[in-house]
Amino acid sequence: MPLVIQDILPRSLASRKGIKAGDKLLSINGHDIRDFIDLQFYGSDAVLDCKLETRDGTQSDIEIIRNDKTALGIEPEAYRYEQCINNCVFCFIDQMPPSLRKSLYIKDDDFLYSFVFGNYISLTNLSDSDYTRIIKQRLSPLYISVHTTNPVLRKNMMGYDADFDILEKMRKLSKAGIQLHCQIVLIPDWNDNEEFLHTLKDLINPALNVCSIGIVPVGLTKYRDNLVSLRTFTSKEAAQIIKTTENFRSKRSISYLYCSDELFIKANIPIPECDYYQDYPQIENGIGMICLMMENWKEKKRSFLRELRKKNKSLLMVTGLSAADYLEPIAAEITRKAECCPARVQSVVNKFMGETVTVSGLLTFEDIKSQVKPEENEIVALPGNIFNHDGITLDGFSQLDIKEYWQCDILIIDPLFDDWEWI
Repeated sequence: MPLVIQDILPRSLASRKGIKAGDKLLSINGHDIRDFIDLQFYGSDAVLDCKLETRDGTQSDIEIIRNDKTALGIEPEAYRYEQCINNCVFCFIDQMPPSLRKSLYIKDDDFLYSFVFGNYISLTNLSDSDYTRIIKQRLSPLYISVHTTNPVLRKNMMGYDADFDILEKMRKLSKAGIQLHCQIVLIPDWNDNEEFLHTLKDLINPALNVCSIGIVPVGLTKYRDNLVSLRTFTSKEAAQIIKTTENFRSKRSISYLYCSDELFIKANIPIPECDYYQDYPQIENGIGMICLMMENWKEKKRSFLRELRKKNKSLLMVTGLSAADYLEPIAAEITRKAECCPARVQSVVNKFMGETVTVSGLLTFEDIKSQVKPEENEIVALPGNIFNHDGITLDGFSQLDIKEYWQCDILIIDPLFDDWEWI
């Protein structure tokens, strides 16, 4: 499908050539233009021979000479992502309660989203032409949901129909220089123990261009009626996974293998020092978030305390169960150094998703307001990841709704303590 132009920026190169919203950009310099990545990749040449089609079907050829001072100015219509064709036994979206925002039920498995946003993809829906494009356009790195390298087990876990060898596909990408960040979601009695070790051995093969491997325990909600029966790891099992991973790292001098924060918390084992995470390649996977939060707090605390003193109010820091113990020392330091602004931490049990869900990013405001009772003259600090990009919670409350409900100062803190915003 050719790229449909949604808008043209005023005074841009495209505007000067008479290109209009609604036109279709068929090709640039003989290359088909299908989406925003094609536009960026082929539209960066100095001279662009563009073939366009207007709304009435008229085609024309337009030459555009690029320069550094003026934008090309073509805004494409929203990209239509590739949907997931798998039926994973552990799919979190299948465990979502009904009647939430439609966007929460989207199952994308798109290699462009992997390249641009770091979304994990299974590779099962890629065609030969997709691999050719990835290699030609150097769409690297990609983020791969591996889970297991055993073809039979992976097929059973991920519920796809065709026979599929993920190692073969990863070798193909690696040979072309595409960097791969890998994810293993571990499920008790499925891909753990010997299968886990087998997968790790496969992934560290020098023929694979693997840059990181993240180990994450399966996440289960209370909405699993009519789904495959699964369980979570015990504390003892989580500790064993960490031990296995650490032994593997040390014996083979592999530094790019990481366990998630959730595993350390579950096992009651201290979070590693920041050197463990190197440059945090899997931070979006919950790997290294707590360590980075503590490091950012050290850098940001002076400015944070300065703002807090101006308010001259107490601070209530709301979080999920998993991060509460790590916010306590921050609250204690605020109390000690801000003097007039004591801080306390309150963790919220996730009744909506189920009590096994302990991360703050999956809290609803209904759960928060039912358990959190701010005291008079107290600021409520909420983790920023309970909101989407539009500032809305899972259950549809805006930041202004929350401020109106509590009638107090609201502070939204980035979960990595990198920034904050007063509401």
